[in-house]
Amino acid sequence: MKKKKIMIHKRNEFNRGMDNYSLLGKRAMNTIYWVYQKNNLYKYNTVAISFSTLRKMMNLESSNDYVKDIKKALIELKKPIELNNFHHPIKKFQYQWYVTSFINDAGFRKTDDGEWVSDIEVGNLTKYVMQLDNDKGQGFTMLELVPYLNKFRTKYAMKLYEYLRSFGGYSYIDLNQKYIMKLLALDEDSKYKYMSDLTILLERQLKEIAKKSDLTEVKLIKSKTLTKEKKFRIIINPKSKKSVDKIEAKTALESLIKRF
Repeated sequence: MKKKKIMIHKRNEFNRGMDNYSLLGKRAMNTIYWVYQKNNLYKYNTVAISFSTLRKMMNLESSNDYVKDIKKALIELKKPIELNNFHHPIKKFQYQWYVTSFINDAGFRKTDDGEWVSDIEVGNLTKYVMQLDNDKGQGFTMLELVPYLNKFRTKYAMKLYEYLRSFGGYSYIDLNQKYIMKLLALDEDSKYKYMSDLTILLERQLKEIAKKSDLTEVKLIKSKTLTKEKKFRIIINPKSKKSVDKIEAKTALESLIKRF
């Protein structure tokens, strides 16, 4: 039986360690590869991004401390990312341990026209992953999704939106508690290990997704049977007659969070 092709719109992490980025860090990261994708700048290691673009794309237009916020986010993207059992796609070596970072350097300067910009240098590994085939779940967030992502107030909403967006043509999806915990990178000792708390978290994220994105009808369906089975049913597109099976959901989730 031929396996169904699963469309994944996201793999914006080198490994699970990147889940520790703050919301500002995630927004800055999204903005950088949005600029690379939009302008096809892959041959350049350093790009100049205007403060106005960073402020708008990082959803900081109402912040009086946006320069401080941008600086804080870029410092975070400079921090080391540790990779275990990592196969380097460029060097073709298998590393038991490898350390890298999303950006190499960053700095602020004023142009001759009087505009403030940030020069941001990314490494070859980052650029390589940016250019992988998004349709195969290998690359970064699709260009058209970034503006939605940076409107969300939490990284949980970011992850959940990108996952559900992969099933935009389906009526609903059933996910068990274990899958949701993996998707949102929640530890077993997290306060959300309890179904009641996890349900509250999901409802909050889904309301924000419905309000701020193109998935306007997403919502959580509750029932005693689903609660007993520790499952969550999320409505995606109620007009559709297609439903996602367990294999599709598992394949999509693994594609989303796996290492290279």
